[in-house]
Amino acid sequence: MTKHALLRAAAALCVVTVASAAQARLVKINAGPATRIDLPAFGPTGAYLKISGTFEGELDPADRRDAVIADIGLAPAVNGKVRYTSTFMILRPVDLGKGNRKLFFDFGNRGNKRILQWLNDGTPTNDPASAAEFGNGFLMRQGYSVAWAGWGGDVRPGPNALSIELPIATNPDGSAITGPVLAEFIPTAPNRTTIPLPYSASRTAAGNGTLTVRQHETDPKTPVSGWTWTDAQHIEFPGAAKVQWIYEFVYEAKDPKVMGIGHAAIRDFVSFLKYADKDDVGNPNPLAREQRLQGAGGRPQNVEAVYTWGRSQGGRVQRDFVRYGFNEDESGRAVFDGLMPYATGSGGNMWMNFRFSQPTVSAQQHSRRRSHEPELPHTMAVLHDPLTGETEGILKRCLYSETCPKIFNIDSANEYWNKSSSLNHTDAFGQDIAIDDLAPDTREYFIASIQHNTEFNFKAAPLRFCQQPGNPLYNGPVFRALAVALDQWVAFGVEPPKSVVPLSRNGTLVPPQEVRFPRIPTRAYAGWPPLPAVQFNARAMNVNMLMDFSKVPPEPKGPVYTTLVPQVDADGNDIAGIRLPFLQAPLGTFTGWGRLKTEYGGSDPDICGQLGQFIPFANSKAERLAAGDPRPSIEERYPTRRDYVESVKKAAASLVRERFLLVEDYDRIVEAAIEKGTDLWKLPAQDVKPPTQGQ
Repeated sequence: MTKHALLRAAAALCVVTVASAAQARLVKINAGPATRIDLPAFGPTGAYLKISGTFEGELDPADRRDAVIADIGLAPAVNGKVRYTSTFMILRPVDLGKGNRKLFFDFGNRGNKRILQWLNDGTPTNDPASAAEFGNGFLMRQGYSVAWAGWGGDVRPGPNALSIELPIATNPDGSAITGPVLAEFIPTAPNRTTIPLPYSASRTAAGNGTLTVRQHETDPKTPVSGWTWTDAQHIEFPGAAKVQWIYEFVYEAKDPKVMGIGHAAIRDFVSFLKYADKDDVGNPNPLAREQRLQGAGGRPQNVEAVYTWGRSQGGRVQRDFVRYGFNEDESGRAVFDGLMPYATGSGGNMWMNFRFSQPTVSAQQHSRRRSHEPELPHTMAVLHDPLTGETEGILKRCLYSETCPKIFNIDSANEYWNKSSSLNHTDAFGQDIAIDDLAPDTREYFIASIQHNTEFNFKAAPLRFCQQPGNPLYNGPVFRALAVALDQWVAFGVEPPKSVVPLSRNGTLVPPQEVRFPRIPTRAYAGWPPLPAVQFNARAMNVNMLMDFSKVPPEPKGPVYTTLVPQVDADGNDIAGIRLPFLQAPLGTFTGWGRLKTEYGGSDPDICGQLGQFIPFANSKAERLAAGDPRPSIEERYPTRRDYVESVKKAAASLVRERFLLVEDYDRIVEAAIEKGTDLWKLPAQDVKPPTQGQ
């Protein structure tokens, strides 16, 4: 019996099925007028159509595929069906015959469209139209259709934002459901004293709620008195706010949305685009073809394959989507053929498929540490967890239904420090697991020394709350190469590169207190402590532990899992992983973590959110020695400009051979090295604008 078959058998023991003739589906698509966009960057594919609108769907609470949604049995129903309405946008070639017969879906991030930023190097927008917003046109030159849809029920509707209208769960007698809810608030200025709440209060009475404050997540909580209700979704506290301190408000809320429906909405929307020709009232599918393809089992379909990419929240929701079995549509067909979740951290949950869910919340070292996010399962493969006795894995349900997609799970260095990413590929005690063997349709990739989020052309600029300038390493070229590798794997069976992660067995994955960070001279604010700079995280890092969610706020119930971080070289740069050309030919130290400033009584030495840092090398040996910097200077590394360019070329060429870089990006990177040389990331004097802070 193969390992895959064993995993499927294990999954079958844990998944209960209930036969049902009812079907969940998209029942109506309401598309507005199409807009034609024709740009040179689209290449031979030619002009695209942009189509926006809404779609309506219905779910059957008795169907096993929908019964997994928390509180769906308490949602209002019409003829036994629960309804929702979501927004969408589609980009497709005007002439579908010039496309590649494939679809890339972007899960988005808090209602924002992201894929054109990172796969096309486009400027941020929720309504792409200009040349800058379509960037280098990669997805269009490849011939992809691109789609988005709303799934986050806590996203407020707005122009071009992705949102979804969800039903509110009620008690069987029709009365409002109430329950305790936690709202966490971290002020960014002393005058930020109004706290928004995720759900309306059941009553705006003085006795409904307790407000506390603390500097660090593990500190004792100090009560805050004198706070008042301003309305059912806001409170205000007196005096000046403590900047970057953690304010926590626990209160009784009402009217929970059935948030998990967002998963089903994406399932049914993508399945409709892939398989249907029209909706229930005859409106055509925007991707329907006159001559439809024959998919697996001879079933007609509009596209050969559907892939998805999403970063941070848009990546975590993909793991959740597969974990709850939503990659199987109402007819038992696979929805997505390939997934590329990025910047997820470990854990199978996001705070979505629960009562009083808060999908926008993200567990980090300094904030919302006790959200549902780090909970089991940690790994894609179905494994026995010795600390709890559970047998779990993100792939458990899709193995049973034989609808598992190919998956590239990709993380930055920040997720190791902030979100316990080592548990994606180690056991509970920090020992390596054979990920490629245990989950053969999954790869784990670590992009070394990068922060959670860097946009195209971001410069190493000072950041408002971090001690050091931000990390400018950009990962878009890796996403493009992996998109090609994923397509080749799905379409032609070409095996992708093996997983690339730091390993405990060779010392590239270690406890945080064992990271050998160089003693870089003091630069700004608190500077570096006497011990290696990352040592503070032995106390304060995001420890992964199980929580008792019957209590609000949740309380640790144990056990604690061993979480490890990447080891660094003498420059302070990560040793293992996919090392970008400008990391292999460095001009400074790049880290996926940074430290908060101490001004305003801030929360140093905690991590500065999802941001990393860039600490440039000295220009000359004399400058280095005068500063006491142990890292060789730029002139010692690269005696001439040509030496620097050749180092970049060599690094880029090795990544092309390894299939982590496309030739077109090799050319772009070498051109940047030639044009800008070692001035590539000189720090601007007054630029304090941080990169986008979506999670």
